[in-house]
Amino acid sequence: MDTVRRWIEGWRLCRGLAPVTEYDDVLLAHLGLPGREQEMFTLVENIERLAPAVTSTTWLTVTTLYGDAAADRLTAAGLQPFDEQKVLMSIALDNHPRPATSYRLVQQTDGPLERVQLLAPDGTVAARGMMAVVGADAVMHDIHTDPDHRRRGLGSVVMGALAGRAVERGATTGLLMATEIGVHLYRALGWLPEATMVTASGGTSAVRSDLGAVLTSR
Repeated sequence: MDTVRRWIEGWRLCRGLAPVTEYDDVLLAHLGLPGREQEMFTLVENIERLAPAVTSTTWLTVTTLYGDAAADRLTAAGLQPFDEQKVLMSIALDNHPRPATSYRLVQQTDGPLERVQLLAPDGTVAARGMMAVVGADAVMHDIHTDPDHRRRGLGSVVMGALAGRAVERGATTGLLMATEIGVHLYRALGWLPEATMVTASGGTSAVRSDLGAVLTSR
């Protein structure tokens, strides 16, 4: 859970969220989004204990080395796992490649946050990304390339620029949560998988237990 905790701290800063609430081995993030009010992060062995508190707007994400087995347990507990299984990844930032580009690089610092944009010749944003630097960790987030500018390596350029800035700020380790598509890009840059993250919600009609009571029960 330590790596998950470190990633969450940077992730919530990137998203502008309040600090997570910790209950032993459960981390509760308050997102306040339609259909995603709260999200619990925990280890796979806690699925059955936490399942009664999961609703259509309170999600449960478990860390595991075996995504399909975790999805089966979530289903057996009456939950609805999402099809996509994301991957928590890390890298030693000194080893991160930093490719060059003809696109104009724009960087912005805002407290713990760093933002990178690559501008096309007409001034439009061709690619972007951001990260939060928390101690020795740099948590990458929202890496995106405009469809009209894909297949030109711009995602790698954004990642390299962020990594370089992270090293300048004293970070040594990069962390990110990758989609199934993103995993291929990050692997090519030297990122390594740490764990699979499987997320589930509950049915809209199920009657669920009180969240606070479930989180504080042992």
